[in-house]
Amino acid sequence: MIDLETIRAYCLNFPEAFEDHPWGDTVFKVGKKIFVFVHGADDGLSVTVKLPPELRDLYDQHPSTYVPAYVGRYGWRGVHIRREQDWERGQEAIAVSYRLIAPRRLWAKAGD
Repeated sequence: MIDLETIRAYCLNFPEAFEDHPWGDTVFKVGKKIFVFVHGADDGLSVTVKLPPELRDLYDQHPSTYVPAYVGRYGWRGVHIRREQDWERGQEAIAVSYRLIAPRRLWAKAGD
């Protein structure tokens, strides 16, 4: 099972990313903006990330993805991380979210 340490290591690998705990939640930011929320549950963790319009429908069709309350209408999607395949989808979503949130000058440092 994927744990918080695995998610943390992945998120902190992005240029200028850091961990924060507003409202008691674990989030990862670049600058003042959040690019990942991490939530715990009895059956595993989930990440909430920002996705562009062209990927939302694709993600919405997958059973591990959900539209979170309150922020879903703004393009945020949640990914349940219960299996290794879910983590692969989560990594992809985190990378996309970072690119949407981070300043362009950091994109080249983050790689493709």
